[in-house]
Amino acid sequence: MDTINLFTEPISVIAHALWMAFNMFWEILWALILGFTLSGIIQAVVSKSEMVRLMPNDTTGLIARACGLGAASSSCSYAAVAIARSII
Repeated sequence: MDTINLFTEPISVIAHALWMAFNMFWEILWALILGFTLSGIIQAVVSKSEMVRLMPNDTTGLIARACGLGAASSSCSYAAVAIARSII
């Protein structure tokens, strides 16, 4: 029985590690896809003249507001950063 246990234990540990790696990959992947999709939609829908009207200068307050709105509109930081980058 020690021989069987010797082979099943490492296989179980490796399978668990692969499952955890896949879960981490999935959590990062969907957030990236969401962020870049929202960023692309904003770039396609909102014109540059509209952005200039809404944010006429690049003061610290407006940049902070854009970052705050990006973070508030999304639960993932990738989407918030992508949206803030598109707006600024």
